[in-house]
Amino acid sequence: MVTDDANVVDPHACQNESWVRFGHASIERWMVPGCNFFSDTEISVGANFLSEKNSFNQQLGLLQVKKRWKVVEPGQWGLSTTVGRVQSGGTVFGTSSSTDTYVNIPITWPTPQGPILHLNLGAFHHQAQRVTQTTWGLGAEVPVHPRFFAIMEAFGEAGTRSKVQIGLRYWVVPQAVQIDTTMGQEMQGPSQSRWLSLGLRLLTPALY
Repeated sequence: MVTDDANVVDPHACQNESWVRFGHASIERWMVPGCNFFSDTEISVGANFLSEKNSFNQQLGLLQVKKRWKVVEPGQWGLSTTVGRVQSGGTVFGTSSSTDTYVNIPITWPTPQGPILHLNLGAFHHQAQRVTQTTWGLGAEVPVHPRFFAIMEAFGEAGTRSKVQIGLRYWVVPQAVQIDTTMGQEMQGPSQSRWLSLGLRLLTPALY
């Protein structure tokens, strides 16, 4: 899901989130490992490789810090704050590349009826355009089986078309190996804006 949840990985543990998104004329690959070694704070460093038809390939680097302020508990909402930067250009975190920055506030509420709701509010600063746009996201995870969840979300950034996405989430090994698959499209966008994605999330136990 693009809409983030308010959780962080368990204390002294790590995770790796990786996914591939297939668009009409592009393939996008992400890998984002992260760890929570202190103060309920998850630090992630990732990379993106985008291949487009009739265009140059692009690489992005990601550095993100996520602080959890309120733990998500049954029937009680949780709160976190995420800040990060995205480095674009030919080399990851290259000095000649432009740097975009963002802040996001994820709120998660596990409802008594079962679905888990996520709300995101934030802002994204585009350095090259010298503009800051508000961002938002609204998502839900609906349990259909102890290991299966239906996922759905809508998200967007001011000045661009909002997007919707639906899919399935499956715990191959509970709290250790998770697979996601989604299908999405721009709202009122052409069919060429559709995409499919496949994601893998690996979680470690506490390392010390």
